Amino acid sequence: MKKAFSSFSQLVGFAVSLVIAFMMLLTVADVLGRFLFRAPITGTPELTEFMMIVIVFPALAWCALAGRHVLVDLIIKRFSPSIQAFIKTITLLLSLLIYVILTIASFYESIEVNTKTGLLRIPHAPFYWIMSLGFALFCVAILVLLVRNMTETREVKK
Repeated sequence: MKKAFSSFSQLVGFAVSLVIAFMMLLTVADVLGRFLFRAPITGTPELTEFMMIVIVFPALAWCALAGRHVLVDLIIKRFSPSIQAFIKTITLLLSLLIYVILTIASFYESIEVNTKTGLLRIPHAPFYWIMSLGFALFCVAILVLLVRNMTETREVKK
């Protein structure tokens, strides 16, 4: 399960990388069109905003499992390994609680939303669902990290 989820999150990370590349190309083409031909690409800001949603939320789980989130451990690293593991467990549990609440709220919001963008008339709903699924995947990633942390804690105590 843990390895399958890790592989899935890597696949999502790769897909997100492709969206980033497309967003960069679109932005460059828009800037060149604006300055060289006085004809920007219509709707580039709207598309870029939606691509940011596609980039950020699905990548949360991948970043968590890869250990790429910001970690400030100036004080914690001075404690013993068992206290560090305890603090990490508490932090993961609190993170899980907060993100479960965010996930539930975003799913409710996804059900209710029925608006569209002003220029291109792109519906917002699919991007709300992407955000909700990204939060849900992040919750699963936090669970994986929690199990990993508890397993490591048991091994340290032995």
